[in-house]
Amino acid sequence: MKSIFLKSSVILILFAALCACSGGGGEINAPLEVSETSIKSTVLGDTKTITIDSPGNWEATTTGDKWLNISPSSGKAGQTNVKITIKPNESGRIRSAEIIFAANKKTASVKVSQEWAPYFNLPCDSYTIGYGGGEIIIGGLPQRGYTINIPTGASQWVQSIKNTLVVQYNNRDIPRSATIRIIDDINSTSYDVLLIQECRTGGNDSLFPLKEFVIDGYSCPSNNHTLTADFLYSVDDEATTTTKSAKVEFSGEGVQWITIGDDPKKIYSGDTATFTNMAPGAEITIYTHNSATDKAGENTLIITCLPIVTITSEAEIKNEPKVDCNIAIFDPKKRTDAEENNLEYFESKAGIEFRGAGALRYPKKPYNFKLYDSAGNKREAELLNIRNDNSWILDAMYLDMARMRNRVCFDLWNSFNKPYYVDEKPKAMSGTRGHYVEVFINGRYMGLFILSDRIDRKQYQIEQDGGFIYKAKGWTQACYLQGYSARSSNNDYMWDSAEIEQEYPGDPEDGKPNFNHMADFIDFVSKTSKEEFSAQFANRIAENSVIDTFIFLNLVLGYDNAGRNTFWIFRNVNESPKVMHGLWDLDGTLGRDWNRRKDTVLSSNGWYYGNSNKPNINNKEYFKLFKRIIDGDVEGLQQKIYNRWIELKDKQLAPAEFNKLVDYYAELQIASGARDREVARWRAEETQDANAGTNGWVHYSGNYGDVEGEVAYMKQWYAERMVKLDQLLSTFNHK
Repeated sequence: MKSIFLKSSVILILFAALCACSGGGGEINAPLEVSETSIKSTVLGDTKTITIDSPGNWEATTTGDKWLNISPSSGKAGQTNVKITIKPNESGRIRSAEIIFAANKKTASVKVSQEWAPYFNLPCDSYTIGYGGGEIIIGGLPQRGYTINIPTGASQWVQSIKNTLVVQYNNRDIPRSATIRIIDDINSTSYDVLLIQECRTGGNDSLFPLKEFVIDGYSCPSNNHTLTADFLYSVDDEATTTTKSAKVEFSGEGVQWITIGDDPKKIYSGDTATFTNMAPGAEITIYTHNSATDKAGENTLIITCLPIVTITSEAEIKNEPKVDCNIAIFDPKKRTDAEENNLEYFESKAGIEFRGAGALRYPKKPYNFKLYDSAGNKREAELLNIRNDNSWILDAMYLDMARMRNRVCFDLWNSFNKPYYVDEKPKAMSGTRGHYVEVFINGRYMGLFILSDRIDRKQYQIEQDGGFIYKAKGWTQACYLQGYSARSSNNDYMWDSAEIEQEYPGDPEDGKPNFNHMADFIDFVSKTSKEEFSAQFANRIAENSVIDTFIFLNLVLGYDNAGRNTFWIFRNVNESPKVMHGLWDLDGTLGRDWNRRKDTVLSSNGWYYGNSNKPNINNKEYFKLFKRIIDGDVEGLQQKIYNRWIELKDKQLAPAEFNKLVDYYAELQIASGARDREVARWRAEETQDANAGTNGWVHYSGNYGDVEGEVAYMKQWYAERMVKLDQLLSTFNHK
């Protein structure tokens, strides 16, 4: 008896120890499991039941919320049967979604895919199919116990196999029709469905066009605003081979199988195909076939090496506010979330709107968008290895004849300038980063863009409490730092009379409007004596910022960036009034102004003062900070600028380095074929817009397609300006 008592005590002690090791009631370290990780459905939809085994309270979300129903969508620990209802596929294409179950920071996912094919559900009065024919699935019938009667006169072009009508190719020049009687013997119900087949006449244009073409799960976008079925796919331009074997899926009116190029091998949807020349710039012909005819349709698979961005939005995109959309990025270099996932394909909900002011006059619009999760909350992602953020820009580069000036300038700027506290904040940047992408919006090809981050609090790593960013947006005295008519009342984030906006804090969640710091800075530049300006300069302005900006803007001649398109950044006004000079929108540089006109005078002229329309300082439209530097109002500053120029001119700013940058971007445009697609997309609208003007703004219409010629001009212009600036800055050498 005593022995039994001792054994029982030991068991109880061990059980208590195990409970203590489990965390004393904390999070259970058990997996979250689902009985199935993938579900496939026919076009008619389906209902599946899976079992979830969860360590705690769980919740389910899905990217297919418009066509998937999950019941229940949440539950408690243990096993739960979950019914997943898949609606009939009316999208016209293969579709897929993911269901994510989450509990205790653990997740499990179920991938759902649904095929598409022509179909109708009973009861149905009529159904129309294209001239190419195909297989029409009939929904609403029992598994057995039904009859499909086809009129004798229609039996040559339509037959029934189980619950499917097989319609042949219509090679006549008139439509044809037949009344199909469908009898449900189980429910003693009959239906008459008028089947109509369209006709086609003429040549092979649009014969058997592909509606969808999928490579290894990626649905290649196609421009649905053109007659030809051209699909775009991206490859890594650094890959060691141009041959690719991939699973292909496709659909299209009357398409039964395809062949690729000169290879006669029949490829059916779901087969593995071999592409022998997937090189950037290649165009691969995809022939579509139907057994009813010897004719074949022609479709084109276009190969790029740039990431592809597709945006879909039910609402029209406008200036503001943002409208909901879905955004997807396909990048063969797998740079998105590279530290953890190396994503080739990224998809997210987002809000999108037009970006900019003057740029909205033109046919090709720039955009900004913010990422959201499925619940509509802020989502951050590291897109294309740029930075982890939720707010992004698609720069249209419409007025830039080279489609690269803004990017080249910021790449140069980033190569030598950093915020003065970068040792303390190593992620701090003073310029944007970005990559070329090709963009589709709502099924229409929109051309070549730069996907980039923004100049904001995160970029400069300024303090949330005490940090301020102001953006000068006009040619007012305040923007020129010459003074202002009246201080802001600080009731709004825009100082209207000054045309200065408070970018950060820019909404009540971050902080209130306060233009006092900017007004004080304008007073410092515009009102102080030479002695006071010199004595306080280092305390009020980050020297490395203004030195580098003075050199850089005098080099690239940013006509639109001294006063307008300028940021003023305060790291922390609670500690110091010191301000940094930030740059933005550098497309009116490097030999052309904001209106595309070539610079024929200023590259060989003197100092850069401001607006290119009125460069003579006698007009009093000049950037006062630069004028005071040129006038020598700060003791020793001219020498520091000259010394910095000597450090940079044969290194980061050397013509050879500049030439490498412009060659890099030119080669990307041309090798990818994006330059030609951009010209084809915008040339007609651009010419009409330039000739007629937009809201009274008439701009020069040049030949964007001549990228090689524009690059040669930029190189020559840069080399000449380097010589001139070296002469100018030599006057700052007082040793």
